[in-house]
Amino acid sequence: MREIAVELERLLRGGERVALATVVRTLGPTPRLPGTRMVVRRGGQHLGTVGGGCGEAQVVSAGLGALDTGVPRMVRVDLTEEVTEASEAACGGTMDVLVVPWGAELVPVAAALRDAVVARRSLWLLTCLGPQRVLGAMVAGGEEPLAWAGVDAETAEFVYRAVKGCAGSSLSVRPGQVDVDVAGERWKLFVEEIEAGPLLLICGGGHIALPLCRMGKMLGFAVVVVDDRPSFASVERFPEADRVICAPFEQALEGFPVDGATYAVVVTRGHRHDLECVRKLLGRGAAYLGMIGSRRRVAGVLKLLREEGWPEEWLARLHSPIGLDIGAQTPEEIALSILAEIVQVRRGGTGRSLSLAPRLFASRGSEGDEP
Repeated sequence: MREIAVELERLLRGGERVALATVVRTLGPTPRLPGTRMVVRRGGQHLGTVGGGCGEAQVVSAGLGALDTGVPRMVRVDLTEEVTEASEAACGGTMDVLVVPWGAELVPVAAALRDAVVARRSLWLLTCLGPQRVLGAMVAGGEEPLAWAGVDAETAEFVYRAVKGCAGSSLSVRPGQVDVDVAGERWKLFVEEIEAGPLLLICGGGHIALPLCRMGKMLGFAVVVVDDRPSFASVERFPEADRVICAPFEQALEGFPVDGATYAVVVTRGHRHDLECVRKLLGRGAAYLGMIGSRRRVAGVLKLLREEGWPEEWLARLHSPIGLDIGAQTPEEIALSILAEIVQVRRGGTGRSLSLAPRLFASRGSEGDEP
């Protein structure tokens, strides 16, 4: 979402009209999940993917149509055809994709969306759909709309209050449509909650941190690197990182915001610093906390933590030794092993080989042919 939001705002400011395609609902195995987005440009080029193949071509075509007419549309991508030699779309499920044209009039909304995504703030995106036109769109969060377009401030406030009253906390569960009466006219609003993106917190700037940072960015994480050595904690060493902190580990992590979208990896140069980091991160609600080390080193760290009285349930959530067992040897392979475990935790995977789990797709009904 971060790359999509930044590019969307840039294109609109440059005067280009584009279509934003969003997977809003899936049934059965599909290549992408709800919330996946793709920007379609006039020439058919696109940023992002909703799964590839002929299903994606259908969405691109719908995007071009929306740009020509100015009318948003809901597209159903059917991937249930029988698997044959000629099959192009046989994941087994269906996807509903909302396709909405965006132009320069929506720059304020795109800018607010970009700012919120970059800052990792959750927000609502309200798209107002009329029978023949897009009435406007609003990024909403907190007690008032953050931005709006196509409507005046008074109407925007009214619509936002009406949506909050109709939908309430259910918006945090799934996207949906809300009907609102505005000056005697029935407006259809499609409402999505865009959650804060995942953050990869790397404690330690050594040789494993380098591929961790690069791969983490490839996987869509915001990345923060912490080390207490200026030669290791620098923008020059980690040009892909969103933030590099050079400070003693305890000081850097003391006030660092940790939430349910934080994935923390402790890969420092010694068990003393490992302990400093783990003590500052245990029990703070991170989605993942992993610490590198041999089994002997890990056992020693855990023994010390138990002697200090840390709750056993907190220690049980510490992933250590870190990563999945793929026989990793090089720094890049170790980074891959770590990120594979993080993705497994984030997506609810099993870590088993797909070829050895014939009933895996049946038990996880919203995934496609590509893991």
